[in-house]
Amino acid sequence: MKNFLITSILTLSVVATTGCAPRGYAQSNVNQSMVVETGIITAIKQVEINNNGVGNGLGVALGTVAGGIVGNKVGGGSGKAIAAAAGAIAGGVLGGMAGDTMDARYGVEVVVKLDNGQTVATVLPANGSLSSLGRGQAVNVIYSGGQISNVSPR
Repeated sequence: MKNFLITSILTLSVVATTGCAPRGYAQSNVNQSMVVETGIITAIKQVEINNNGVGNGLGVALGTVAGGIVGNKVGGGSGKAIAAAAGAIAGGVLGGMAGDTMDARYGVEVVVKLDNGQTVATVLPANGSLSSLGRGQAVNVIYSGGQISNVSPR
């Protein structure tokens, strides 16, 4: 039981920390030609990026198993089976709720009025470098493969 709990905690720790937003550019952007356009930020706001339920499914699975094991330790006879089932249900519900918080990642929606008159918008994963961006700020909008890969201060 002790080993199971330690393994579960380590697994959840790894899953929770691997969902953190990357800083900088993707490896595929290294040594690639990129197009840069200049503009002014007209709007910026924090948004939630959905992780498609990965954490919720994992939370339900781990919570169900853990709840069933804990419930199985309670009671005796037919009461033991009922306690195990109740523990599994409660563990699944609580695990799903915990998993929902793992799914929440945050980003920043940035709207830029380019110097050529066009307006573009993108959502960037939140990281420390985005805290330097603000409304009215002059920026470089960097494109790679036809998609915005970064917005950085000029």
